[in-house]
Amino acid sequence: MASLAKPFFDEDSCPWNLADDAKLVRRVTEEAGRIALSYFSRDISVWDKSPNNPVSEADIAVDTFLRTTLMQNRTGYGWLSEETEDQPERLRCGRLWIVDPIDGTRAFLAGGDDWGISVALVQDGKPIIAAFYAPVKDAFYFAERGRGVTKNGLNITVSSQSKLAEARLMGDPAAFRSTTYWPTPWPETMFSEQANSIALRICQIADGQFDCCVTLRPKNDWDVAAADLIIEEAGGLLTTGTGKKLIFNREHPLHDHIVATCPDLVDPVMQRVEPALERWQSKQS
Repeated sequence: MASLAKPFFDEDSCPWNLADDAKLVRRVTEEAGRIALSYFSRDISVWDKSPNNPVSEADIAVDTFLRTTLMQNRTGYGWLSEETEDQPERLRCGRLWIVDPIDGTRAFLAGGDDWGISVALVQDGKPIIAAFYAPVKDAFYFAERGRGVTKNGLNITVSSQSKLAEARLMGDPAAFRSTTYWPTPWPETMFSEQANSIALRICQIADGQFDCCVTLRPKNDWDVAAADLIIEEAGGLLTTGTGKKLIFNREHPLHDHIVATCPDLVDPVMQRVEPALERWQSKQS
């Protein structure tokens, strides 16, 4: 993809205000959830985009609906989605939609509840409106920059947990007990639970169900763009494993690792992530 200059978004010349965009995001995300549910727990077509990377006709149907509706209603905005071929034109856009039609496809196909639809409006590299809808859980998260975040219409906030030994971690329990990955071990008393959707994991930290989430695997813009604003507006923090804030709509829309926490757990979590990354990098060299 060729490198293109990214203009600063001129809000004064935009015919739509953020209230209009917020209404649109709510409406299309709810409808996308209904479309996804119409395929849920049915015998549908499934294939691999790449080895061990499944996609289904439901993913494509939701993607098509979101792309058609959002782009027709907002000419001039860019588009980035897991299920649409990436186009360099998005780099010219000060505003763009970043979408994961079904985040947690494996869970969706298995009949689980840990999947959802992720929609974010990004301006100048930062999400400004975000929605994540987990229909089976009946959980609709919605955030606007500077205006807070709600779950099913009620304000939410991250937990005040400050003791890692008592924390609830969203992630694979076996992986976090492994000394192969973690030179500095996690407390044995920590509770951990897995969810297929990374966005859902982060949203469940935003609403205080869990306290932290760590993945050392790379994640794309569409995996975390909506969740980034949701947890930020809930008072939490989402960074890379090296503590850097995420920037969206770059030429390569990939983030090496993800750490999401409530504020008081940032230091003890990073004390485990940093040596783990050092070990990983030494194995790669």
